[in-house]
Amino acid sequence: MKTHISHILTLLVFLGNLSNLFAQQEPSINNLTKISYSENQVQQKLLKPHETLLVNNYDLKYHRFYWFADPAQTHIRGAVTSYFVATQPFMTSIQFELNASMSADSASHHGFMYSANHTGNIVTVPFGEITDVGTLDSVTVYYHGNPTVSGFGSFGTEVHAGAPGMWTLSEPYGASDWWPSKNDLTDKIDSIDVFVVTPKGNHVASNGVLLSETPFGANFTLAHWKHRYPIVSYLIAIASTNYARFSDYYITGNDSLQILNYVYPEDSLILRENAKTVLPSLALFENLFVPYPFRAEKYGHAQFGWGGGMEHQTMTFLGKGAFNHEIIAHELAHQWFGDMITCGSWQDIWLNEGFATYCTGLTYEHLFDGYYWPIWKNNNISYVCTQPGGSVFCDDTTTIGRIFDSRLSYSKGAVLLHTLRWVVGDEAFFDAMKNYLNDPKLKHGFARTSDFKNHIEATSGKDLTGFFDDWFYGQGFPIYTIEAGQLPENQTSITIYQSQSHPSVLFFEMPVPVKFYGEGKDTLLVFDNTFSGQMFVANLDFAIDSIKLDPDLWLISTLDTITLGKPDLPRGKNLTLLPNPANDFLIVNHNLGEINSLKIIAMDGKPANFKYEKQGKETIKINLNLLKPGMYILHLAYKDGIVARKFVVKR
Repeated sequence: MKTHISHILTLLVFLGNLSNLFAQQEPSINNLTKISYSENQVQQKLLKPHETLLVNNYDLKYHRFYWFADPAQTHIRGAVTSYFVATQPFMTSIQFELNASMSADSASHHGFMYSANHTGNIVTVPFGEITDVGTLDSVTVYYHGNPTVSGFGSFGTEVHAGAPGMWTLSEPYGASDWWPSKNDLTDKIDSIDVFVVTPKGNHVASNGVLLSETPFGANFTLAHWKHRYPIVSYLIAIASTNYARFSDYYITGNDSLQILNYVYPEDSLILRENAKTVLPSLALFENLFVPYPFRAEKYGHAQFGWGGGMEHQTMTFLGKGAFNHEIIAHELAHQWFGDMITCGSWQDIWLNEGFATYCTGLTYEHLFDGYYWPIWKNNNISYVCTQPGGSVFCDDTTTIGRIFDSRLSYSKGAVLLHTLRWVVGDEAFFDAMKNYLNDPKLKHGFARTSDFKNHIEATSGKDLTGFFDDWFYGQGFPIYTIEAGQLPENQTSITIYQSQSHPSVLFFEMPVPVKFYGEGKDTLLVFDNTFSGQMFVANLDFAIDSIKLDPDLWLISTLDTITLGKPDLPRGKNLTLLPNPANDFLIVNHNLGEINSLKIIAMDGKPANFKYEKQGKETIKINLNLLKPGMYILHLAYKDGIVARKFVVKR
């Protein structure tokens, strides 16, 4: 109790003294796994699902944080002042989340001190009067404690080269582990001020712009960071140690953006060079999407004691080994996808992680002469196909490992975007990305998958409900079998069969690209595959000797097989169709022996209805009265193979 009382007194004196201040390179699944692992591990300490019982009767407008953080201690104490607007009438109290391991000491409202009722993980602050709906109000909560830490946690410490360091990482549910917060995906804070007292010789990294570092007593420094963009609670972060600091600058015309780097002194030489790799990625993302969302402030990196990275708004935290192109580009992309527009539910985590992963792929497409681009695509498609099930839609947000599943939320989310780009075309795809990012209802706010779907449908003019049902909500991927046979006059029949790796999807309707090679030539054709067993005819000006499915890796598929039939019937075998063009009847003459099956396929690939008029040992008479005029393919299977012939119905 003595320590507790002295803590409150010290904090109140400190707040009083500062009242004036308050008024003012090669793509690698290993890298992807490292990103996912670091974000996954942050909340492995949660032994039960995160459930908040918070009464949500207010809209946050502003936070002023005042923290004492000594990197040599796993301890934090401070005060959080929150400005809010009541959203329900007769508001008589306010609630925040704060882990039960912490202690909410007291609170102030309208100049009066109150006891903070800290029960379980909820802090309730009673008011002495009613705050009416639409009224701007404020409250300050004073608290302290040792945040719960288990392995990797939302509040971490380490010693590097003899120097203590500390950092925070709150995604997805960890903000309330170390400060009283509205820890959800419904309410962004419009702006924040961050004041941190840390031992002299240390520097504090945080969101926004560093306004000042001033001596505080003989042995401490007070850092003040200001951020004036909306921010979700899990992206608010601080880190403190004896950082070495340097800046790079992204220059466009007469404007420049500071890239501020805080790194451990013992690593500064090598990381100074590695940090520069962010510059071409930044230029690319501005060109493909919209300008960097926080241009009035800065972007930066702060080293911390993990192997991966975390996209804290305007200041990504990176482990030493994460200062490489792939992770730097991934975390930078989050400033657009995850920070400016944040997923409105952890069910839609792919809007953060899948998009950022695909953005890294785009750097390989555009910045490395395309050399690593097919490697990146192959790596991610192969990774997705290592297991038969799993949806991009996160159906279990209580399991942190499921939210940050590197195969589903990252890789499959990324190649879903790549396949969507194939379906709608580059122009519609990138226009939709820009429109999504510029949407005033979403910009600096929250989005769901339906919001992105609406934009991609609007720019492409396509109904993509079936696509998202299959690829976002559905599980698995298609497995293709292609049978091709040479027809007379350099025509080729192509039959596309599809099975699915998971029963949740009956069929993946897709434009299927197939490349044909022969006589020193090649041609890429795209077939609109809408059912299994669909047959097409390709008119080529050369005899084919090989076929390749999806040579540019647009499709999510594996275990595909291609069978290229012989150019024509074996010697001594024949098949003729008379008359051709036909009217009411078609006579099929052959010496193929027993016929196993006979189909007539329309040029859209769909089976046509017909009637057998007569069938003999070597003659088949077919009634064509059910067929509309047009071109058809007769597809005949016999003991030794399959043969196809084209004929025309003309009336």
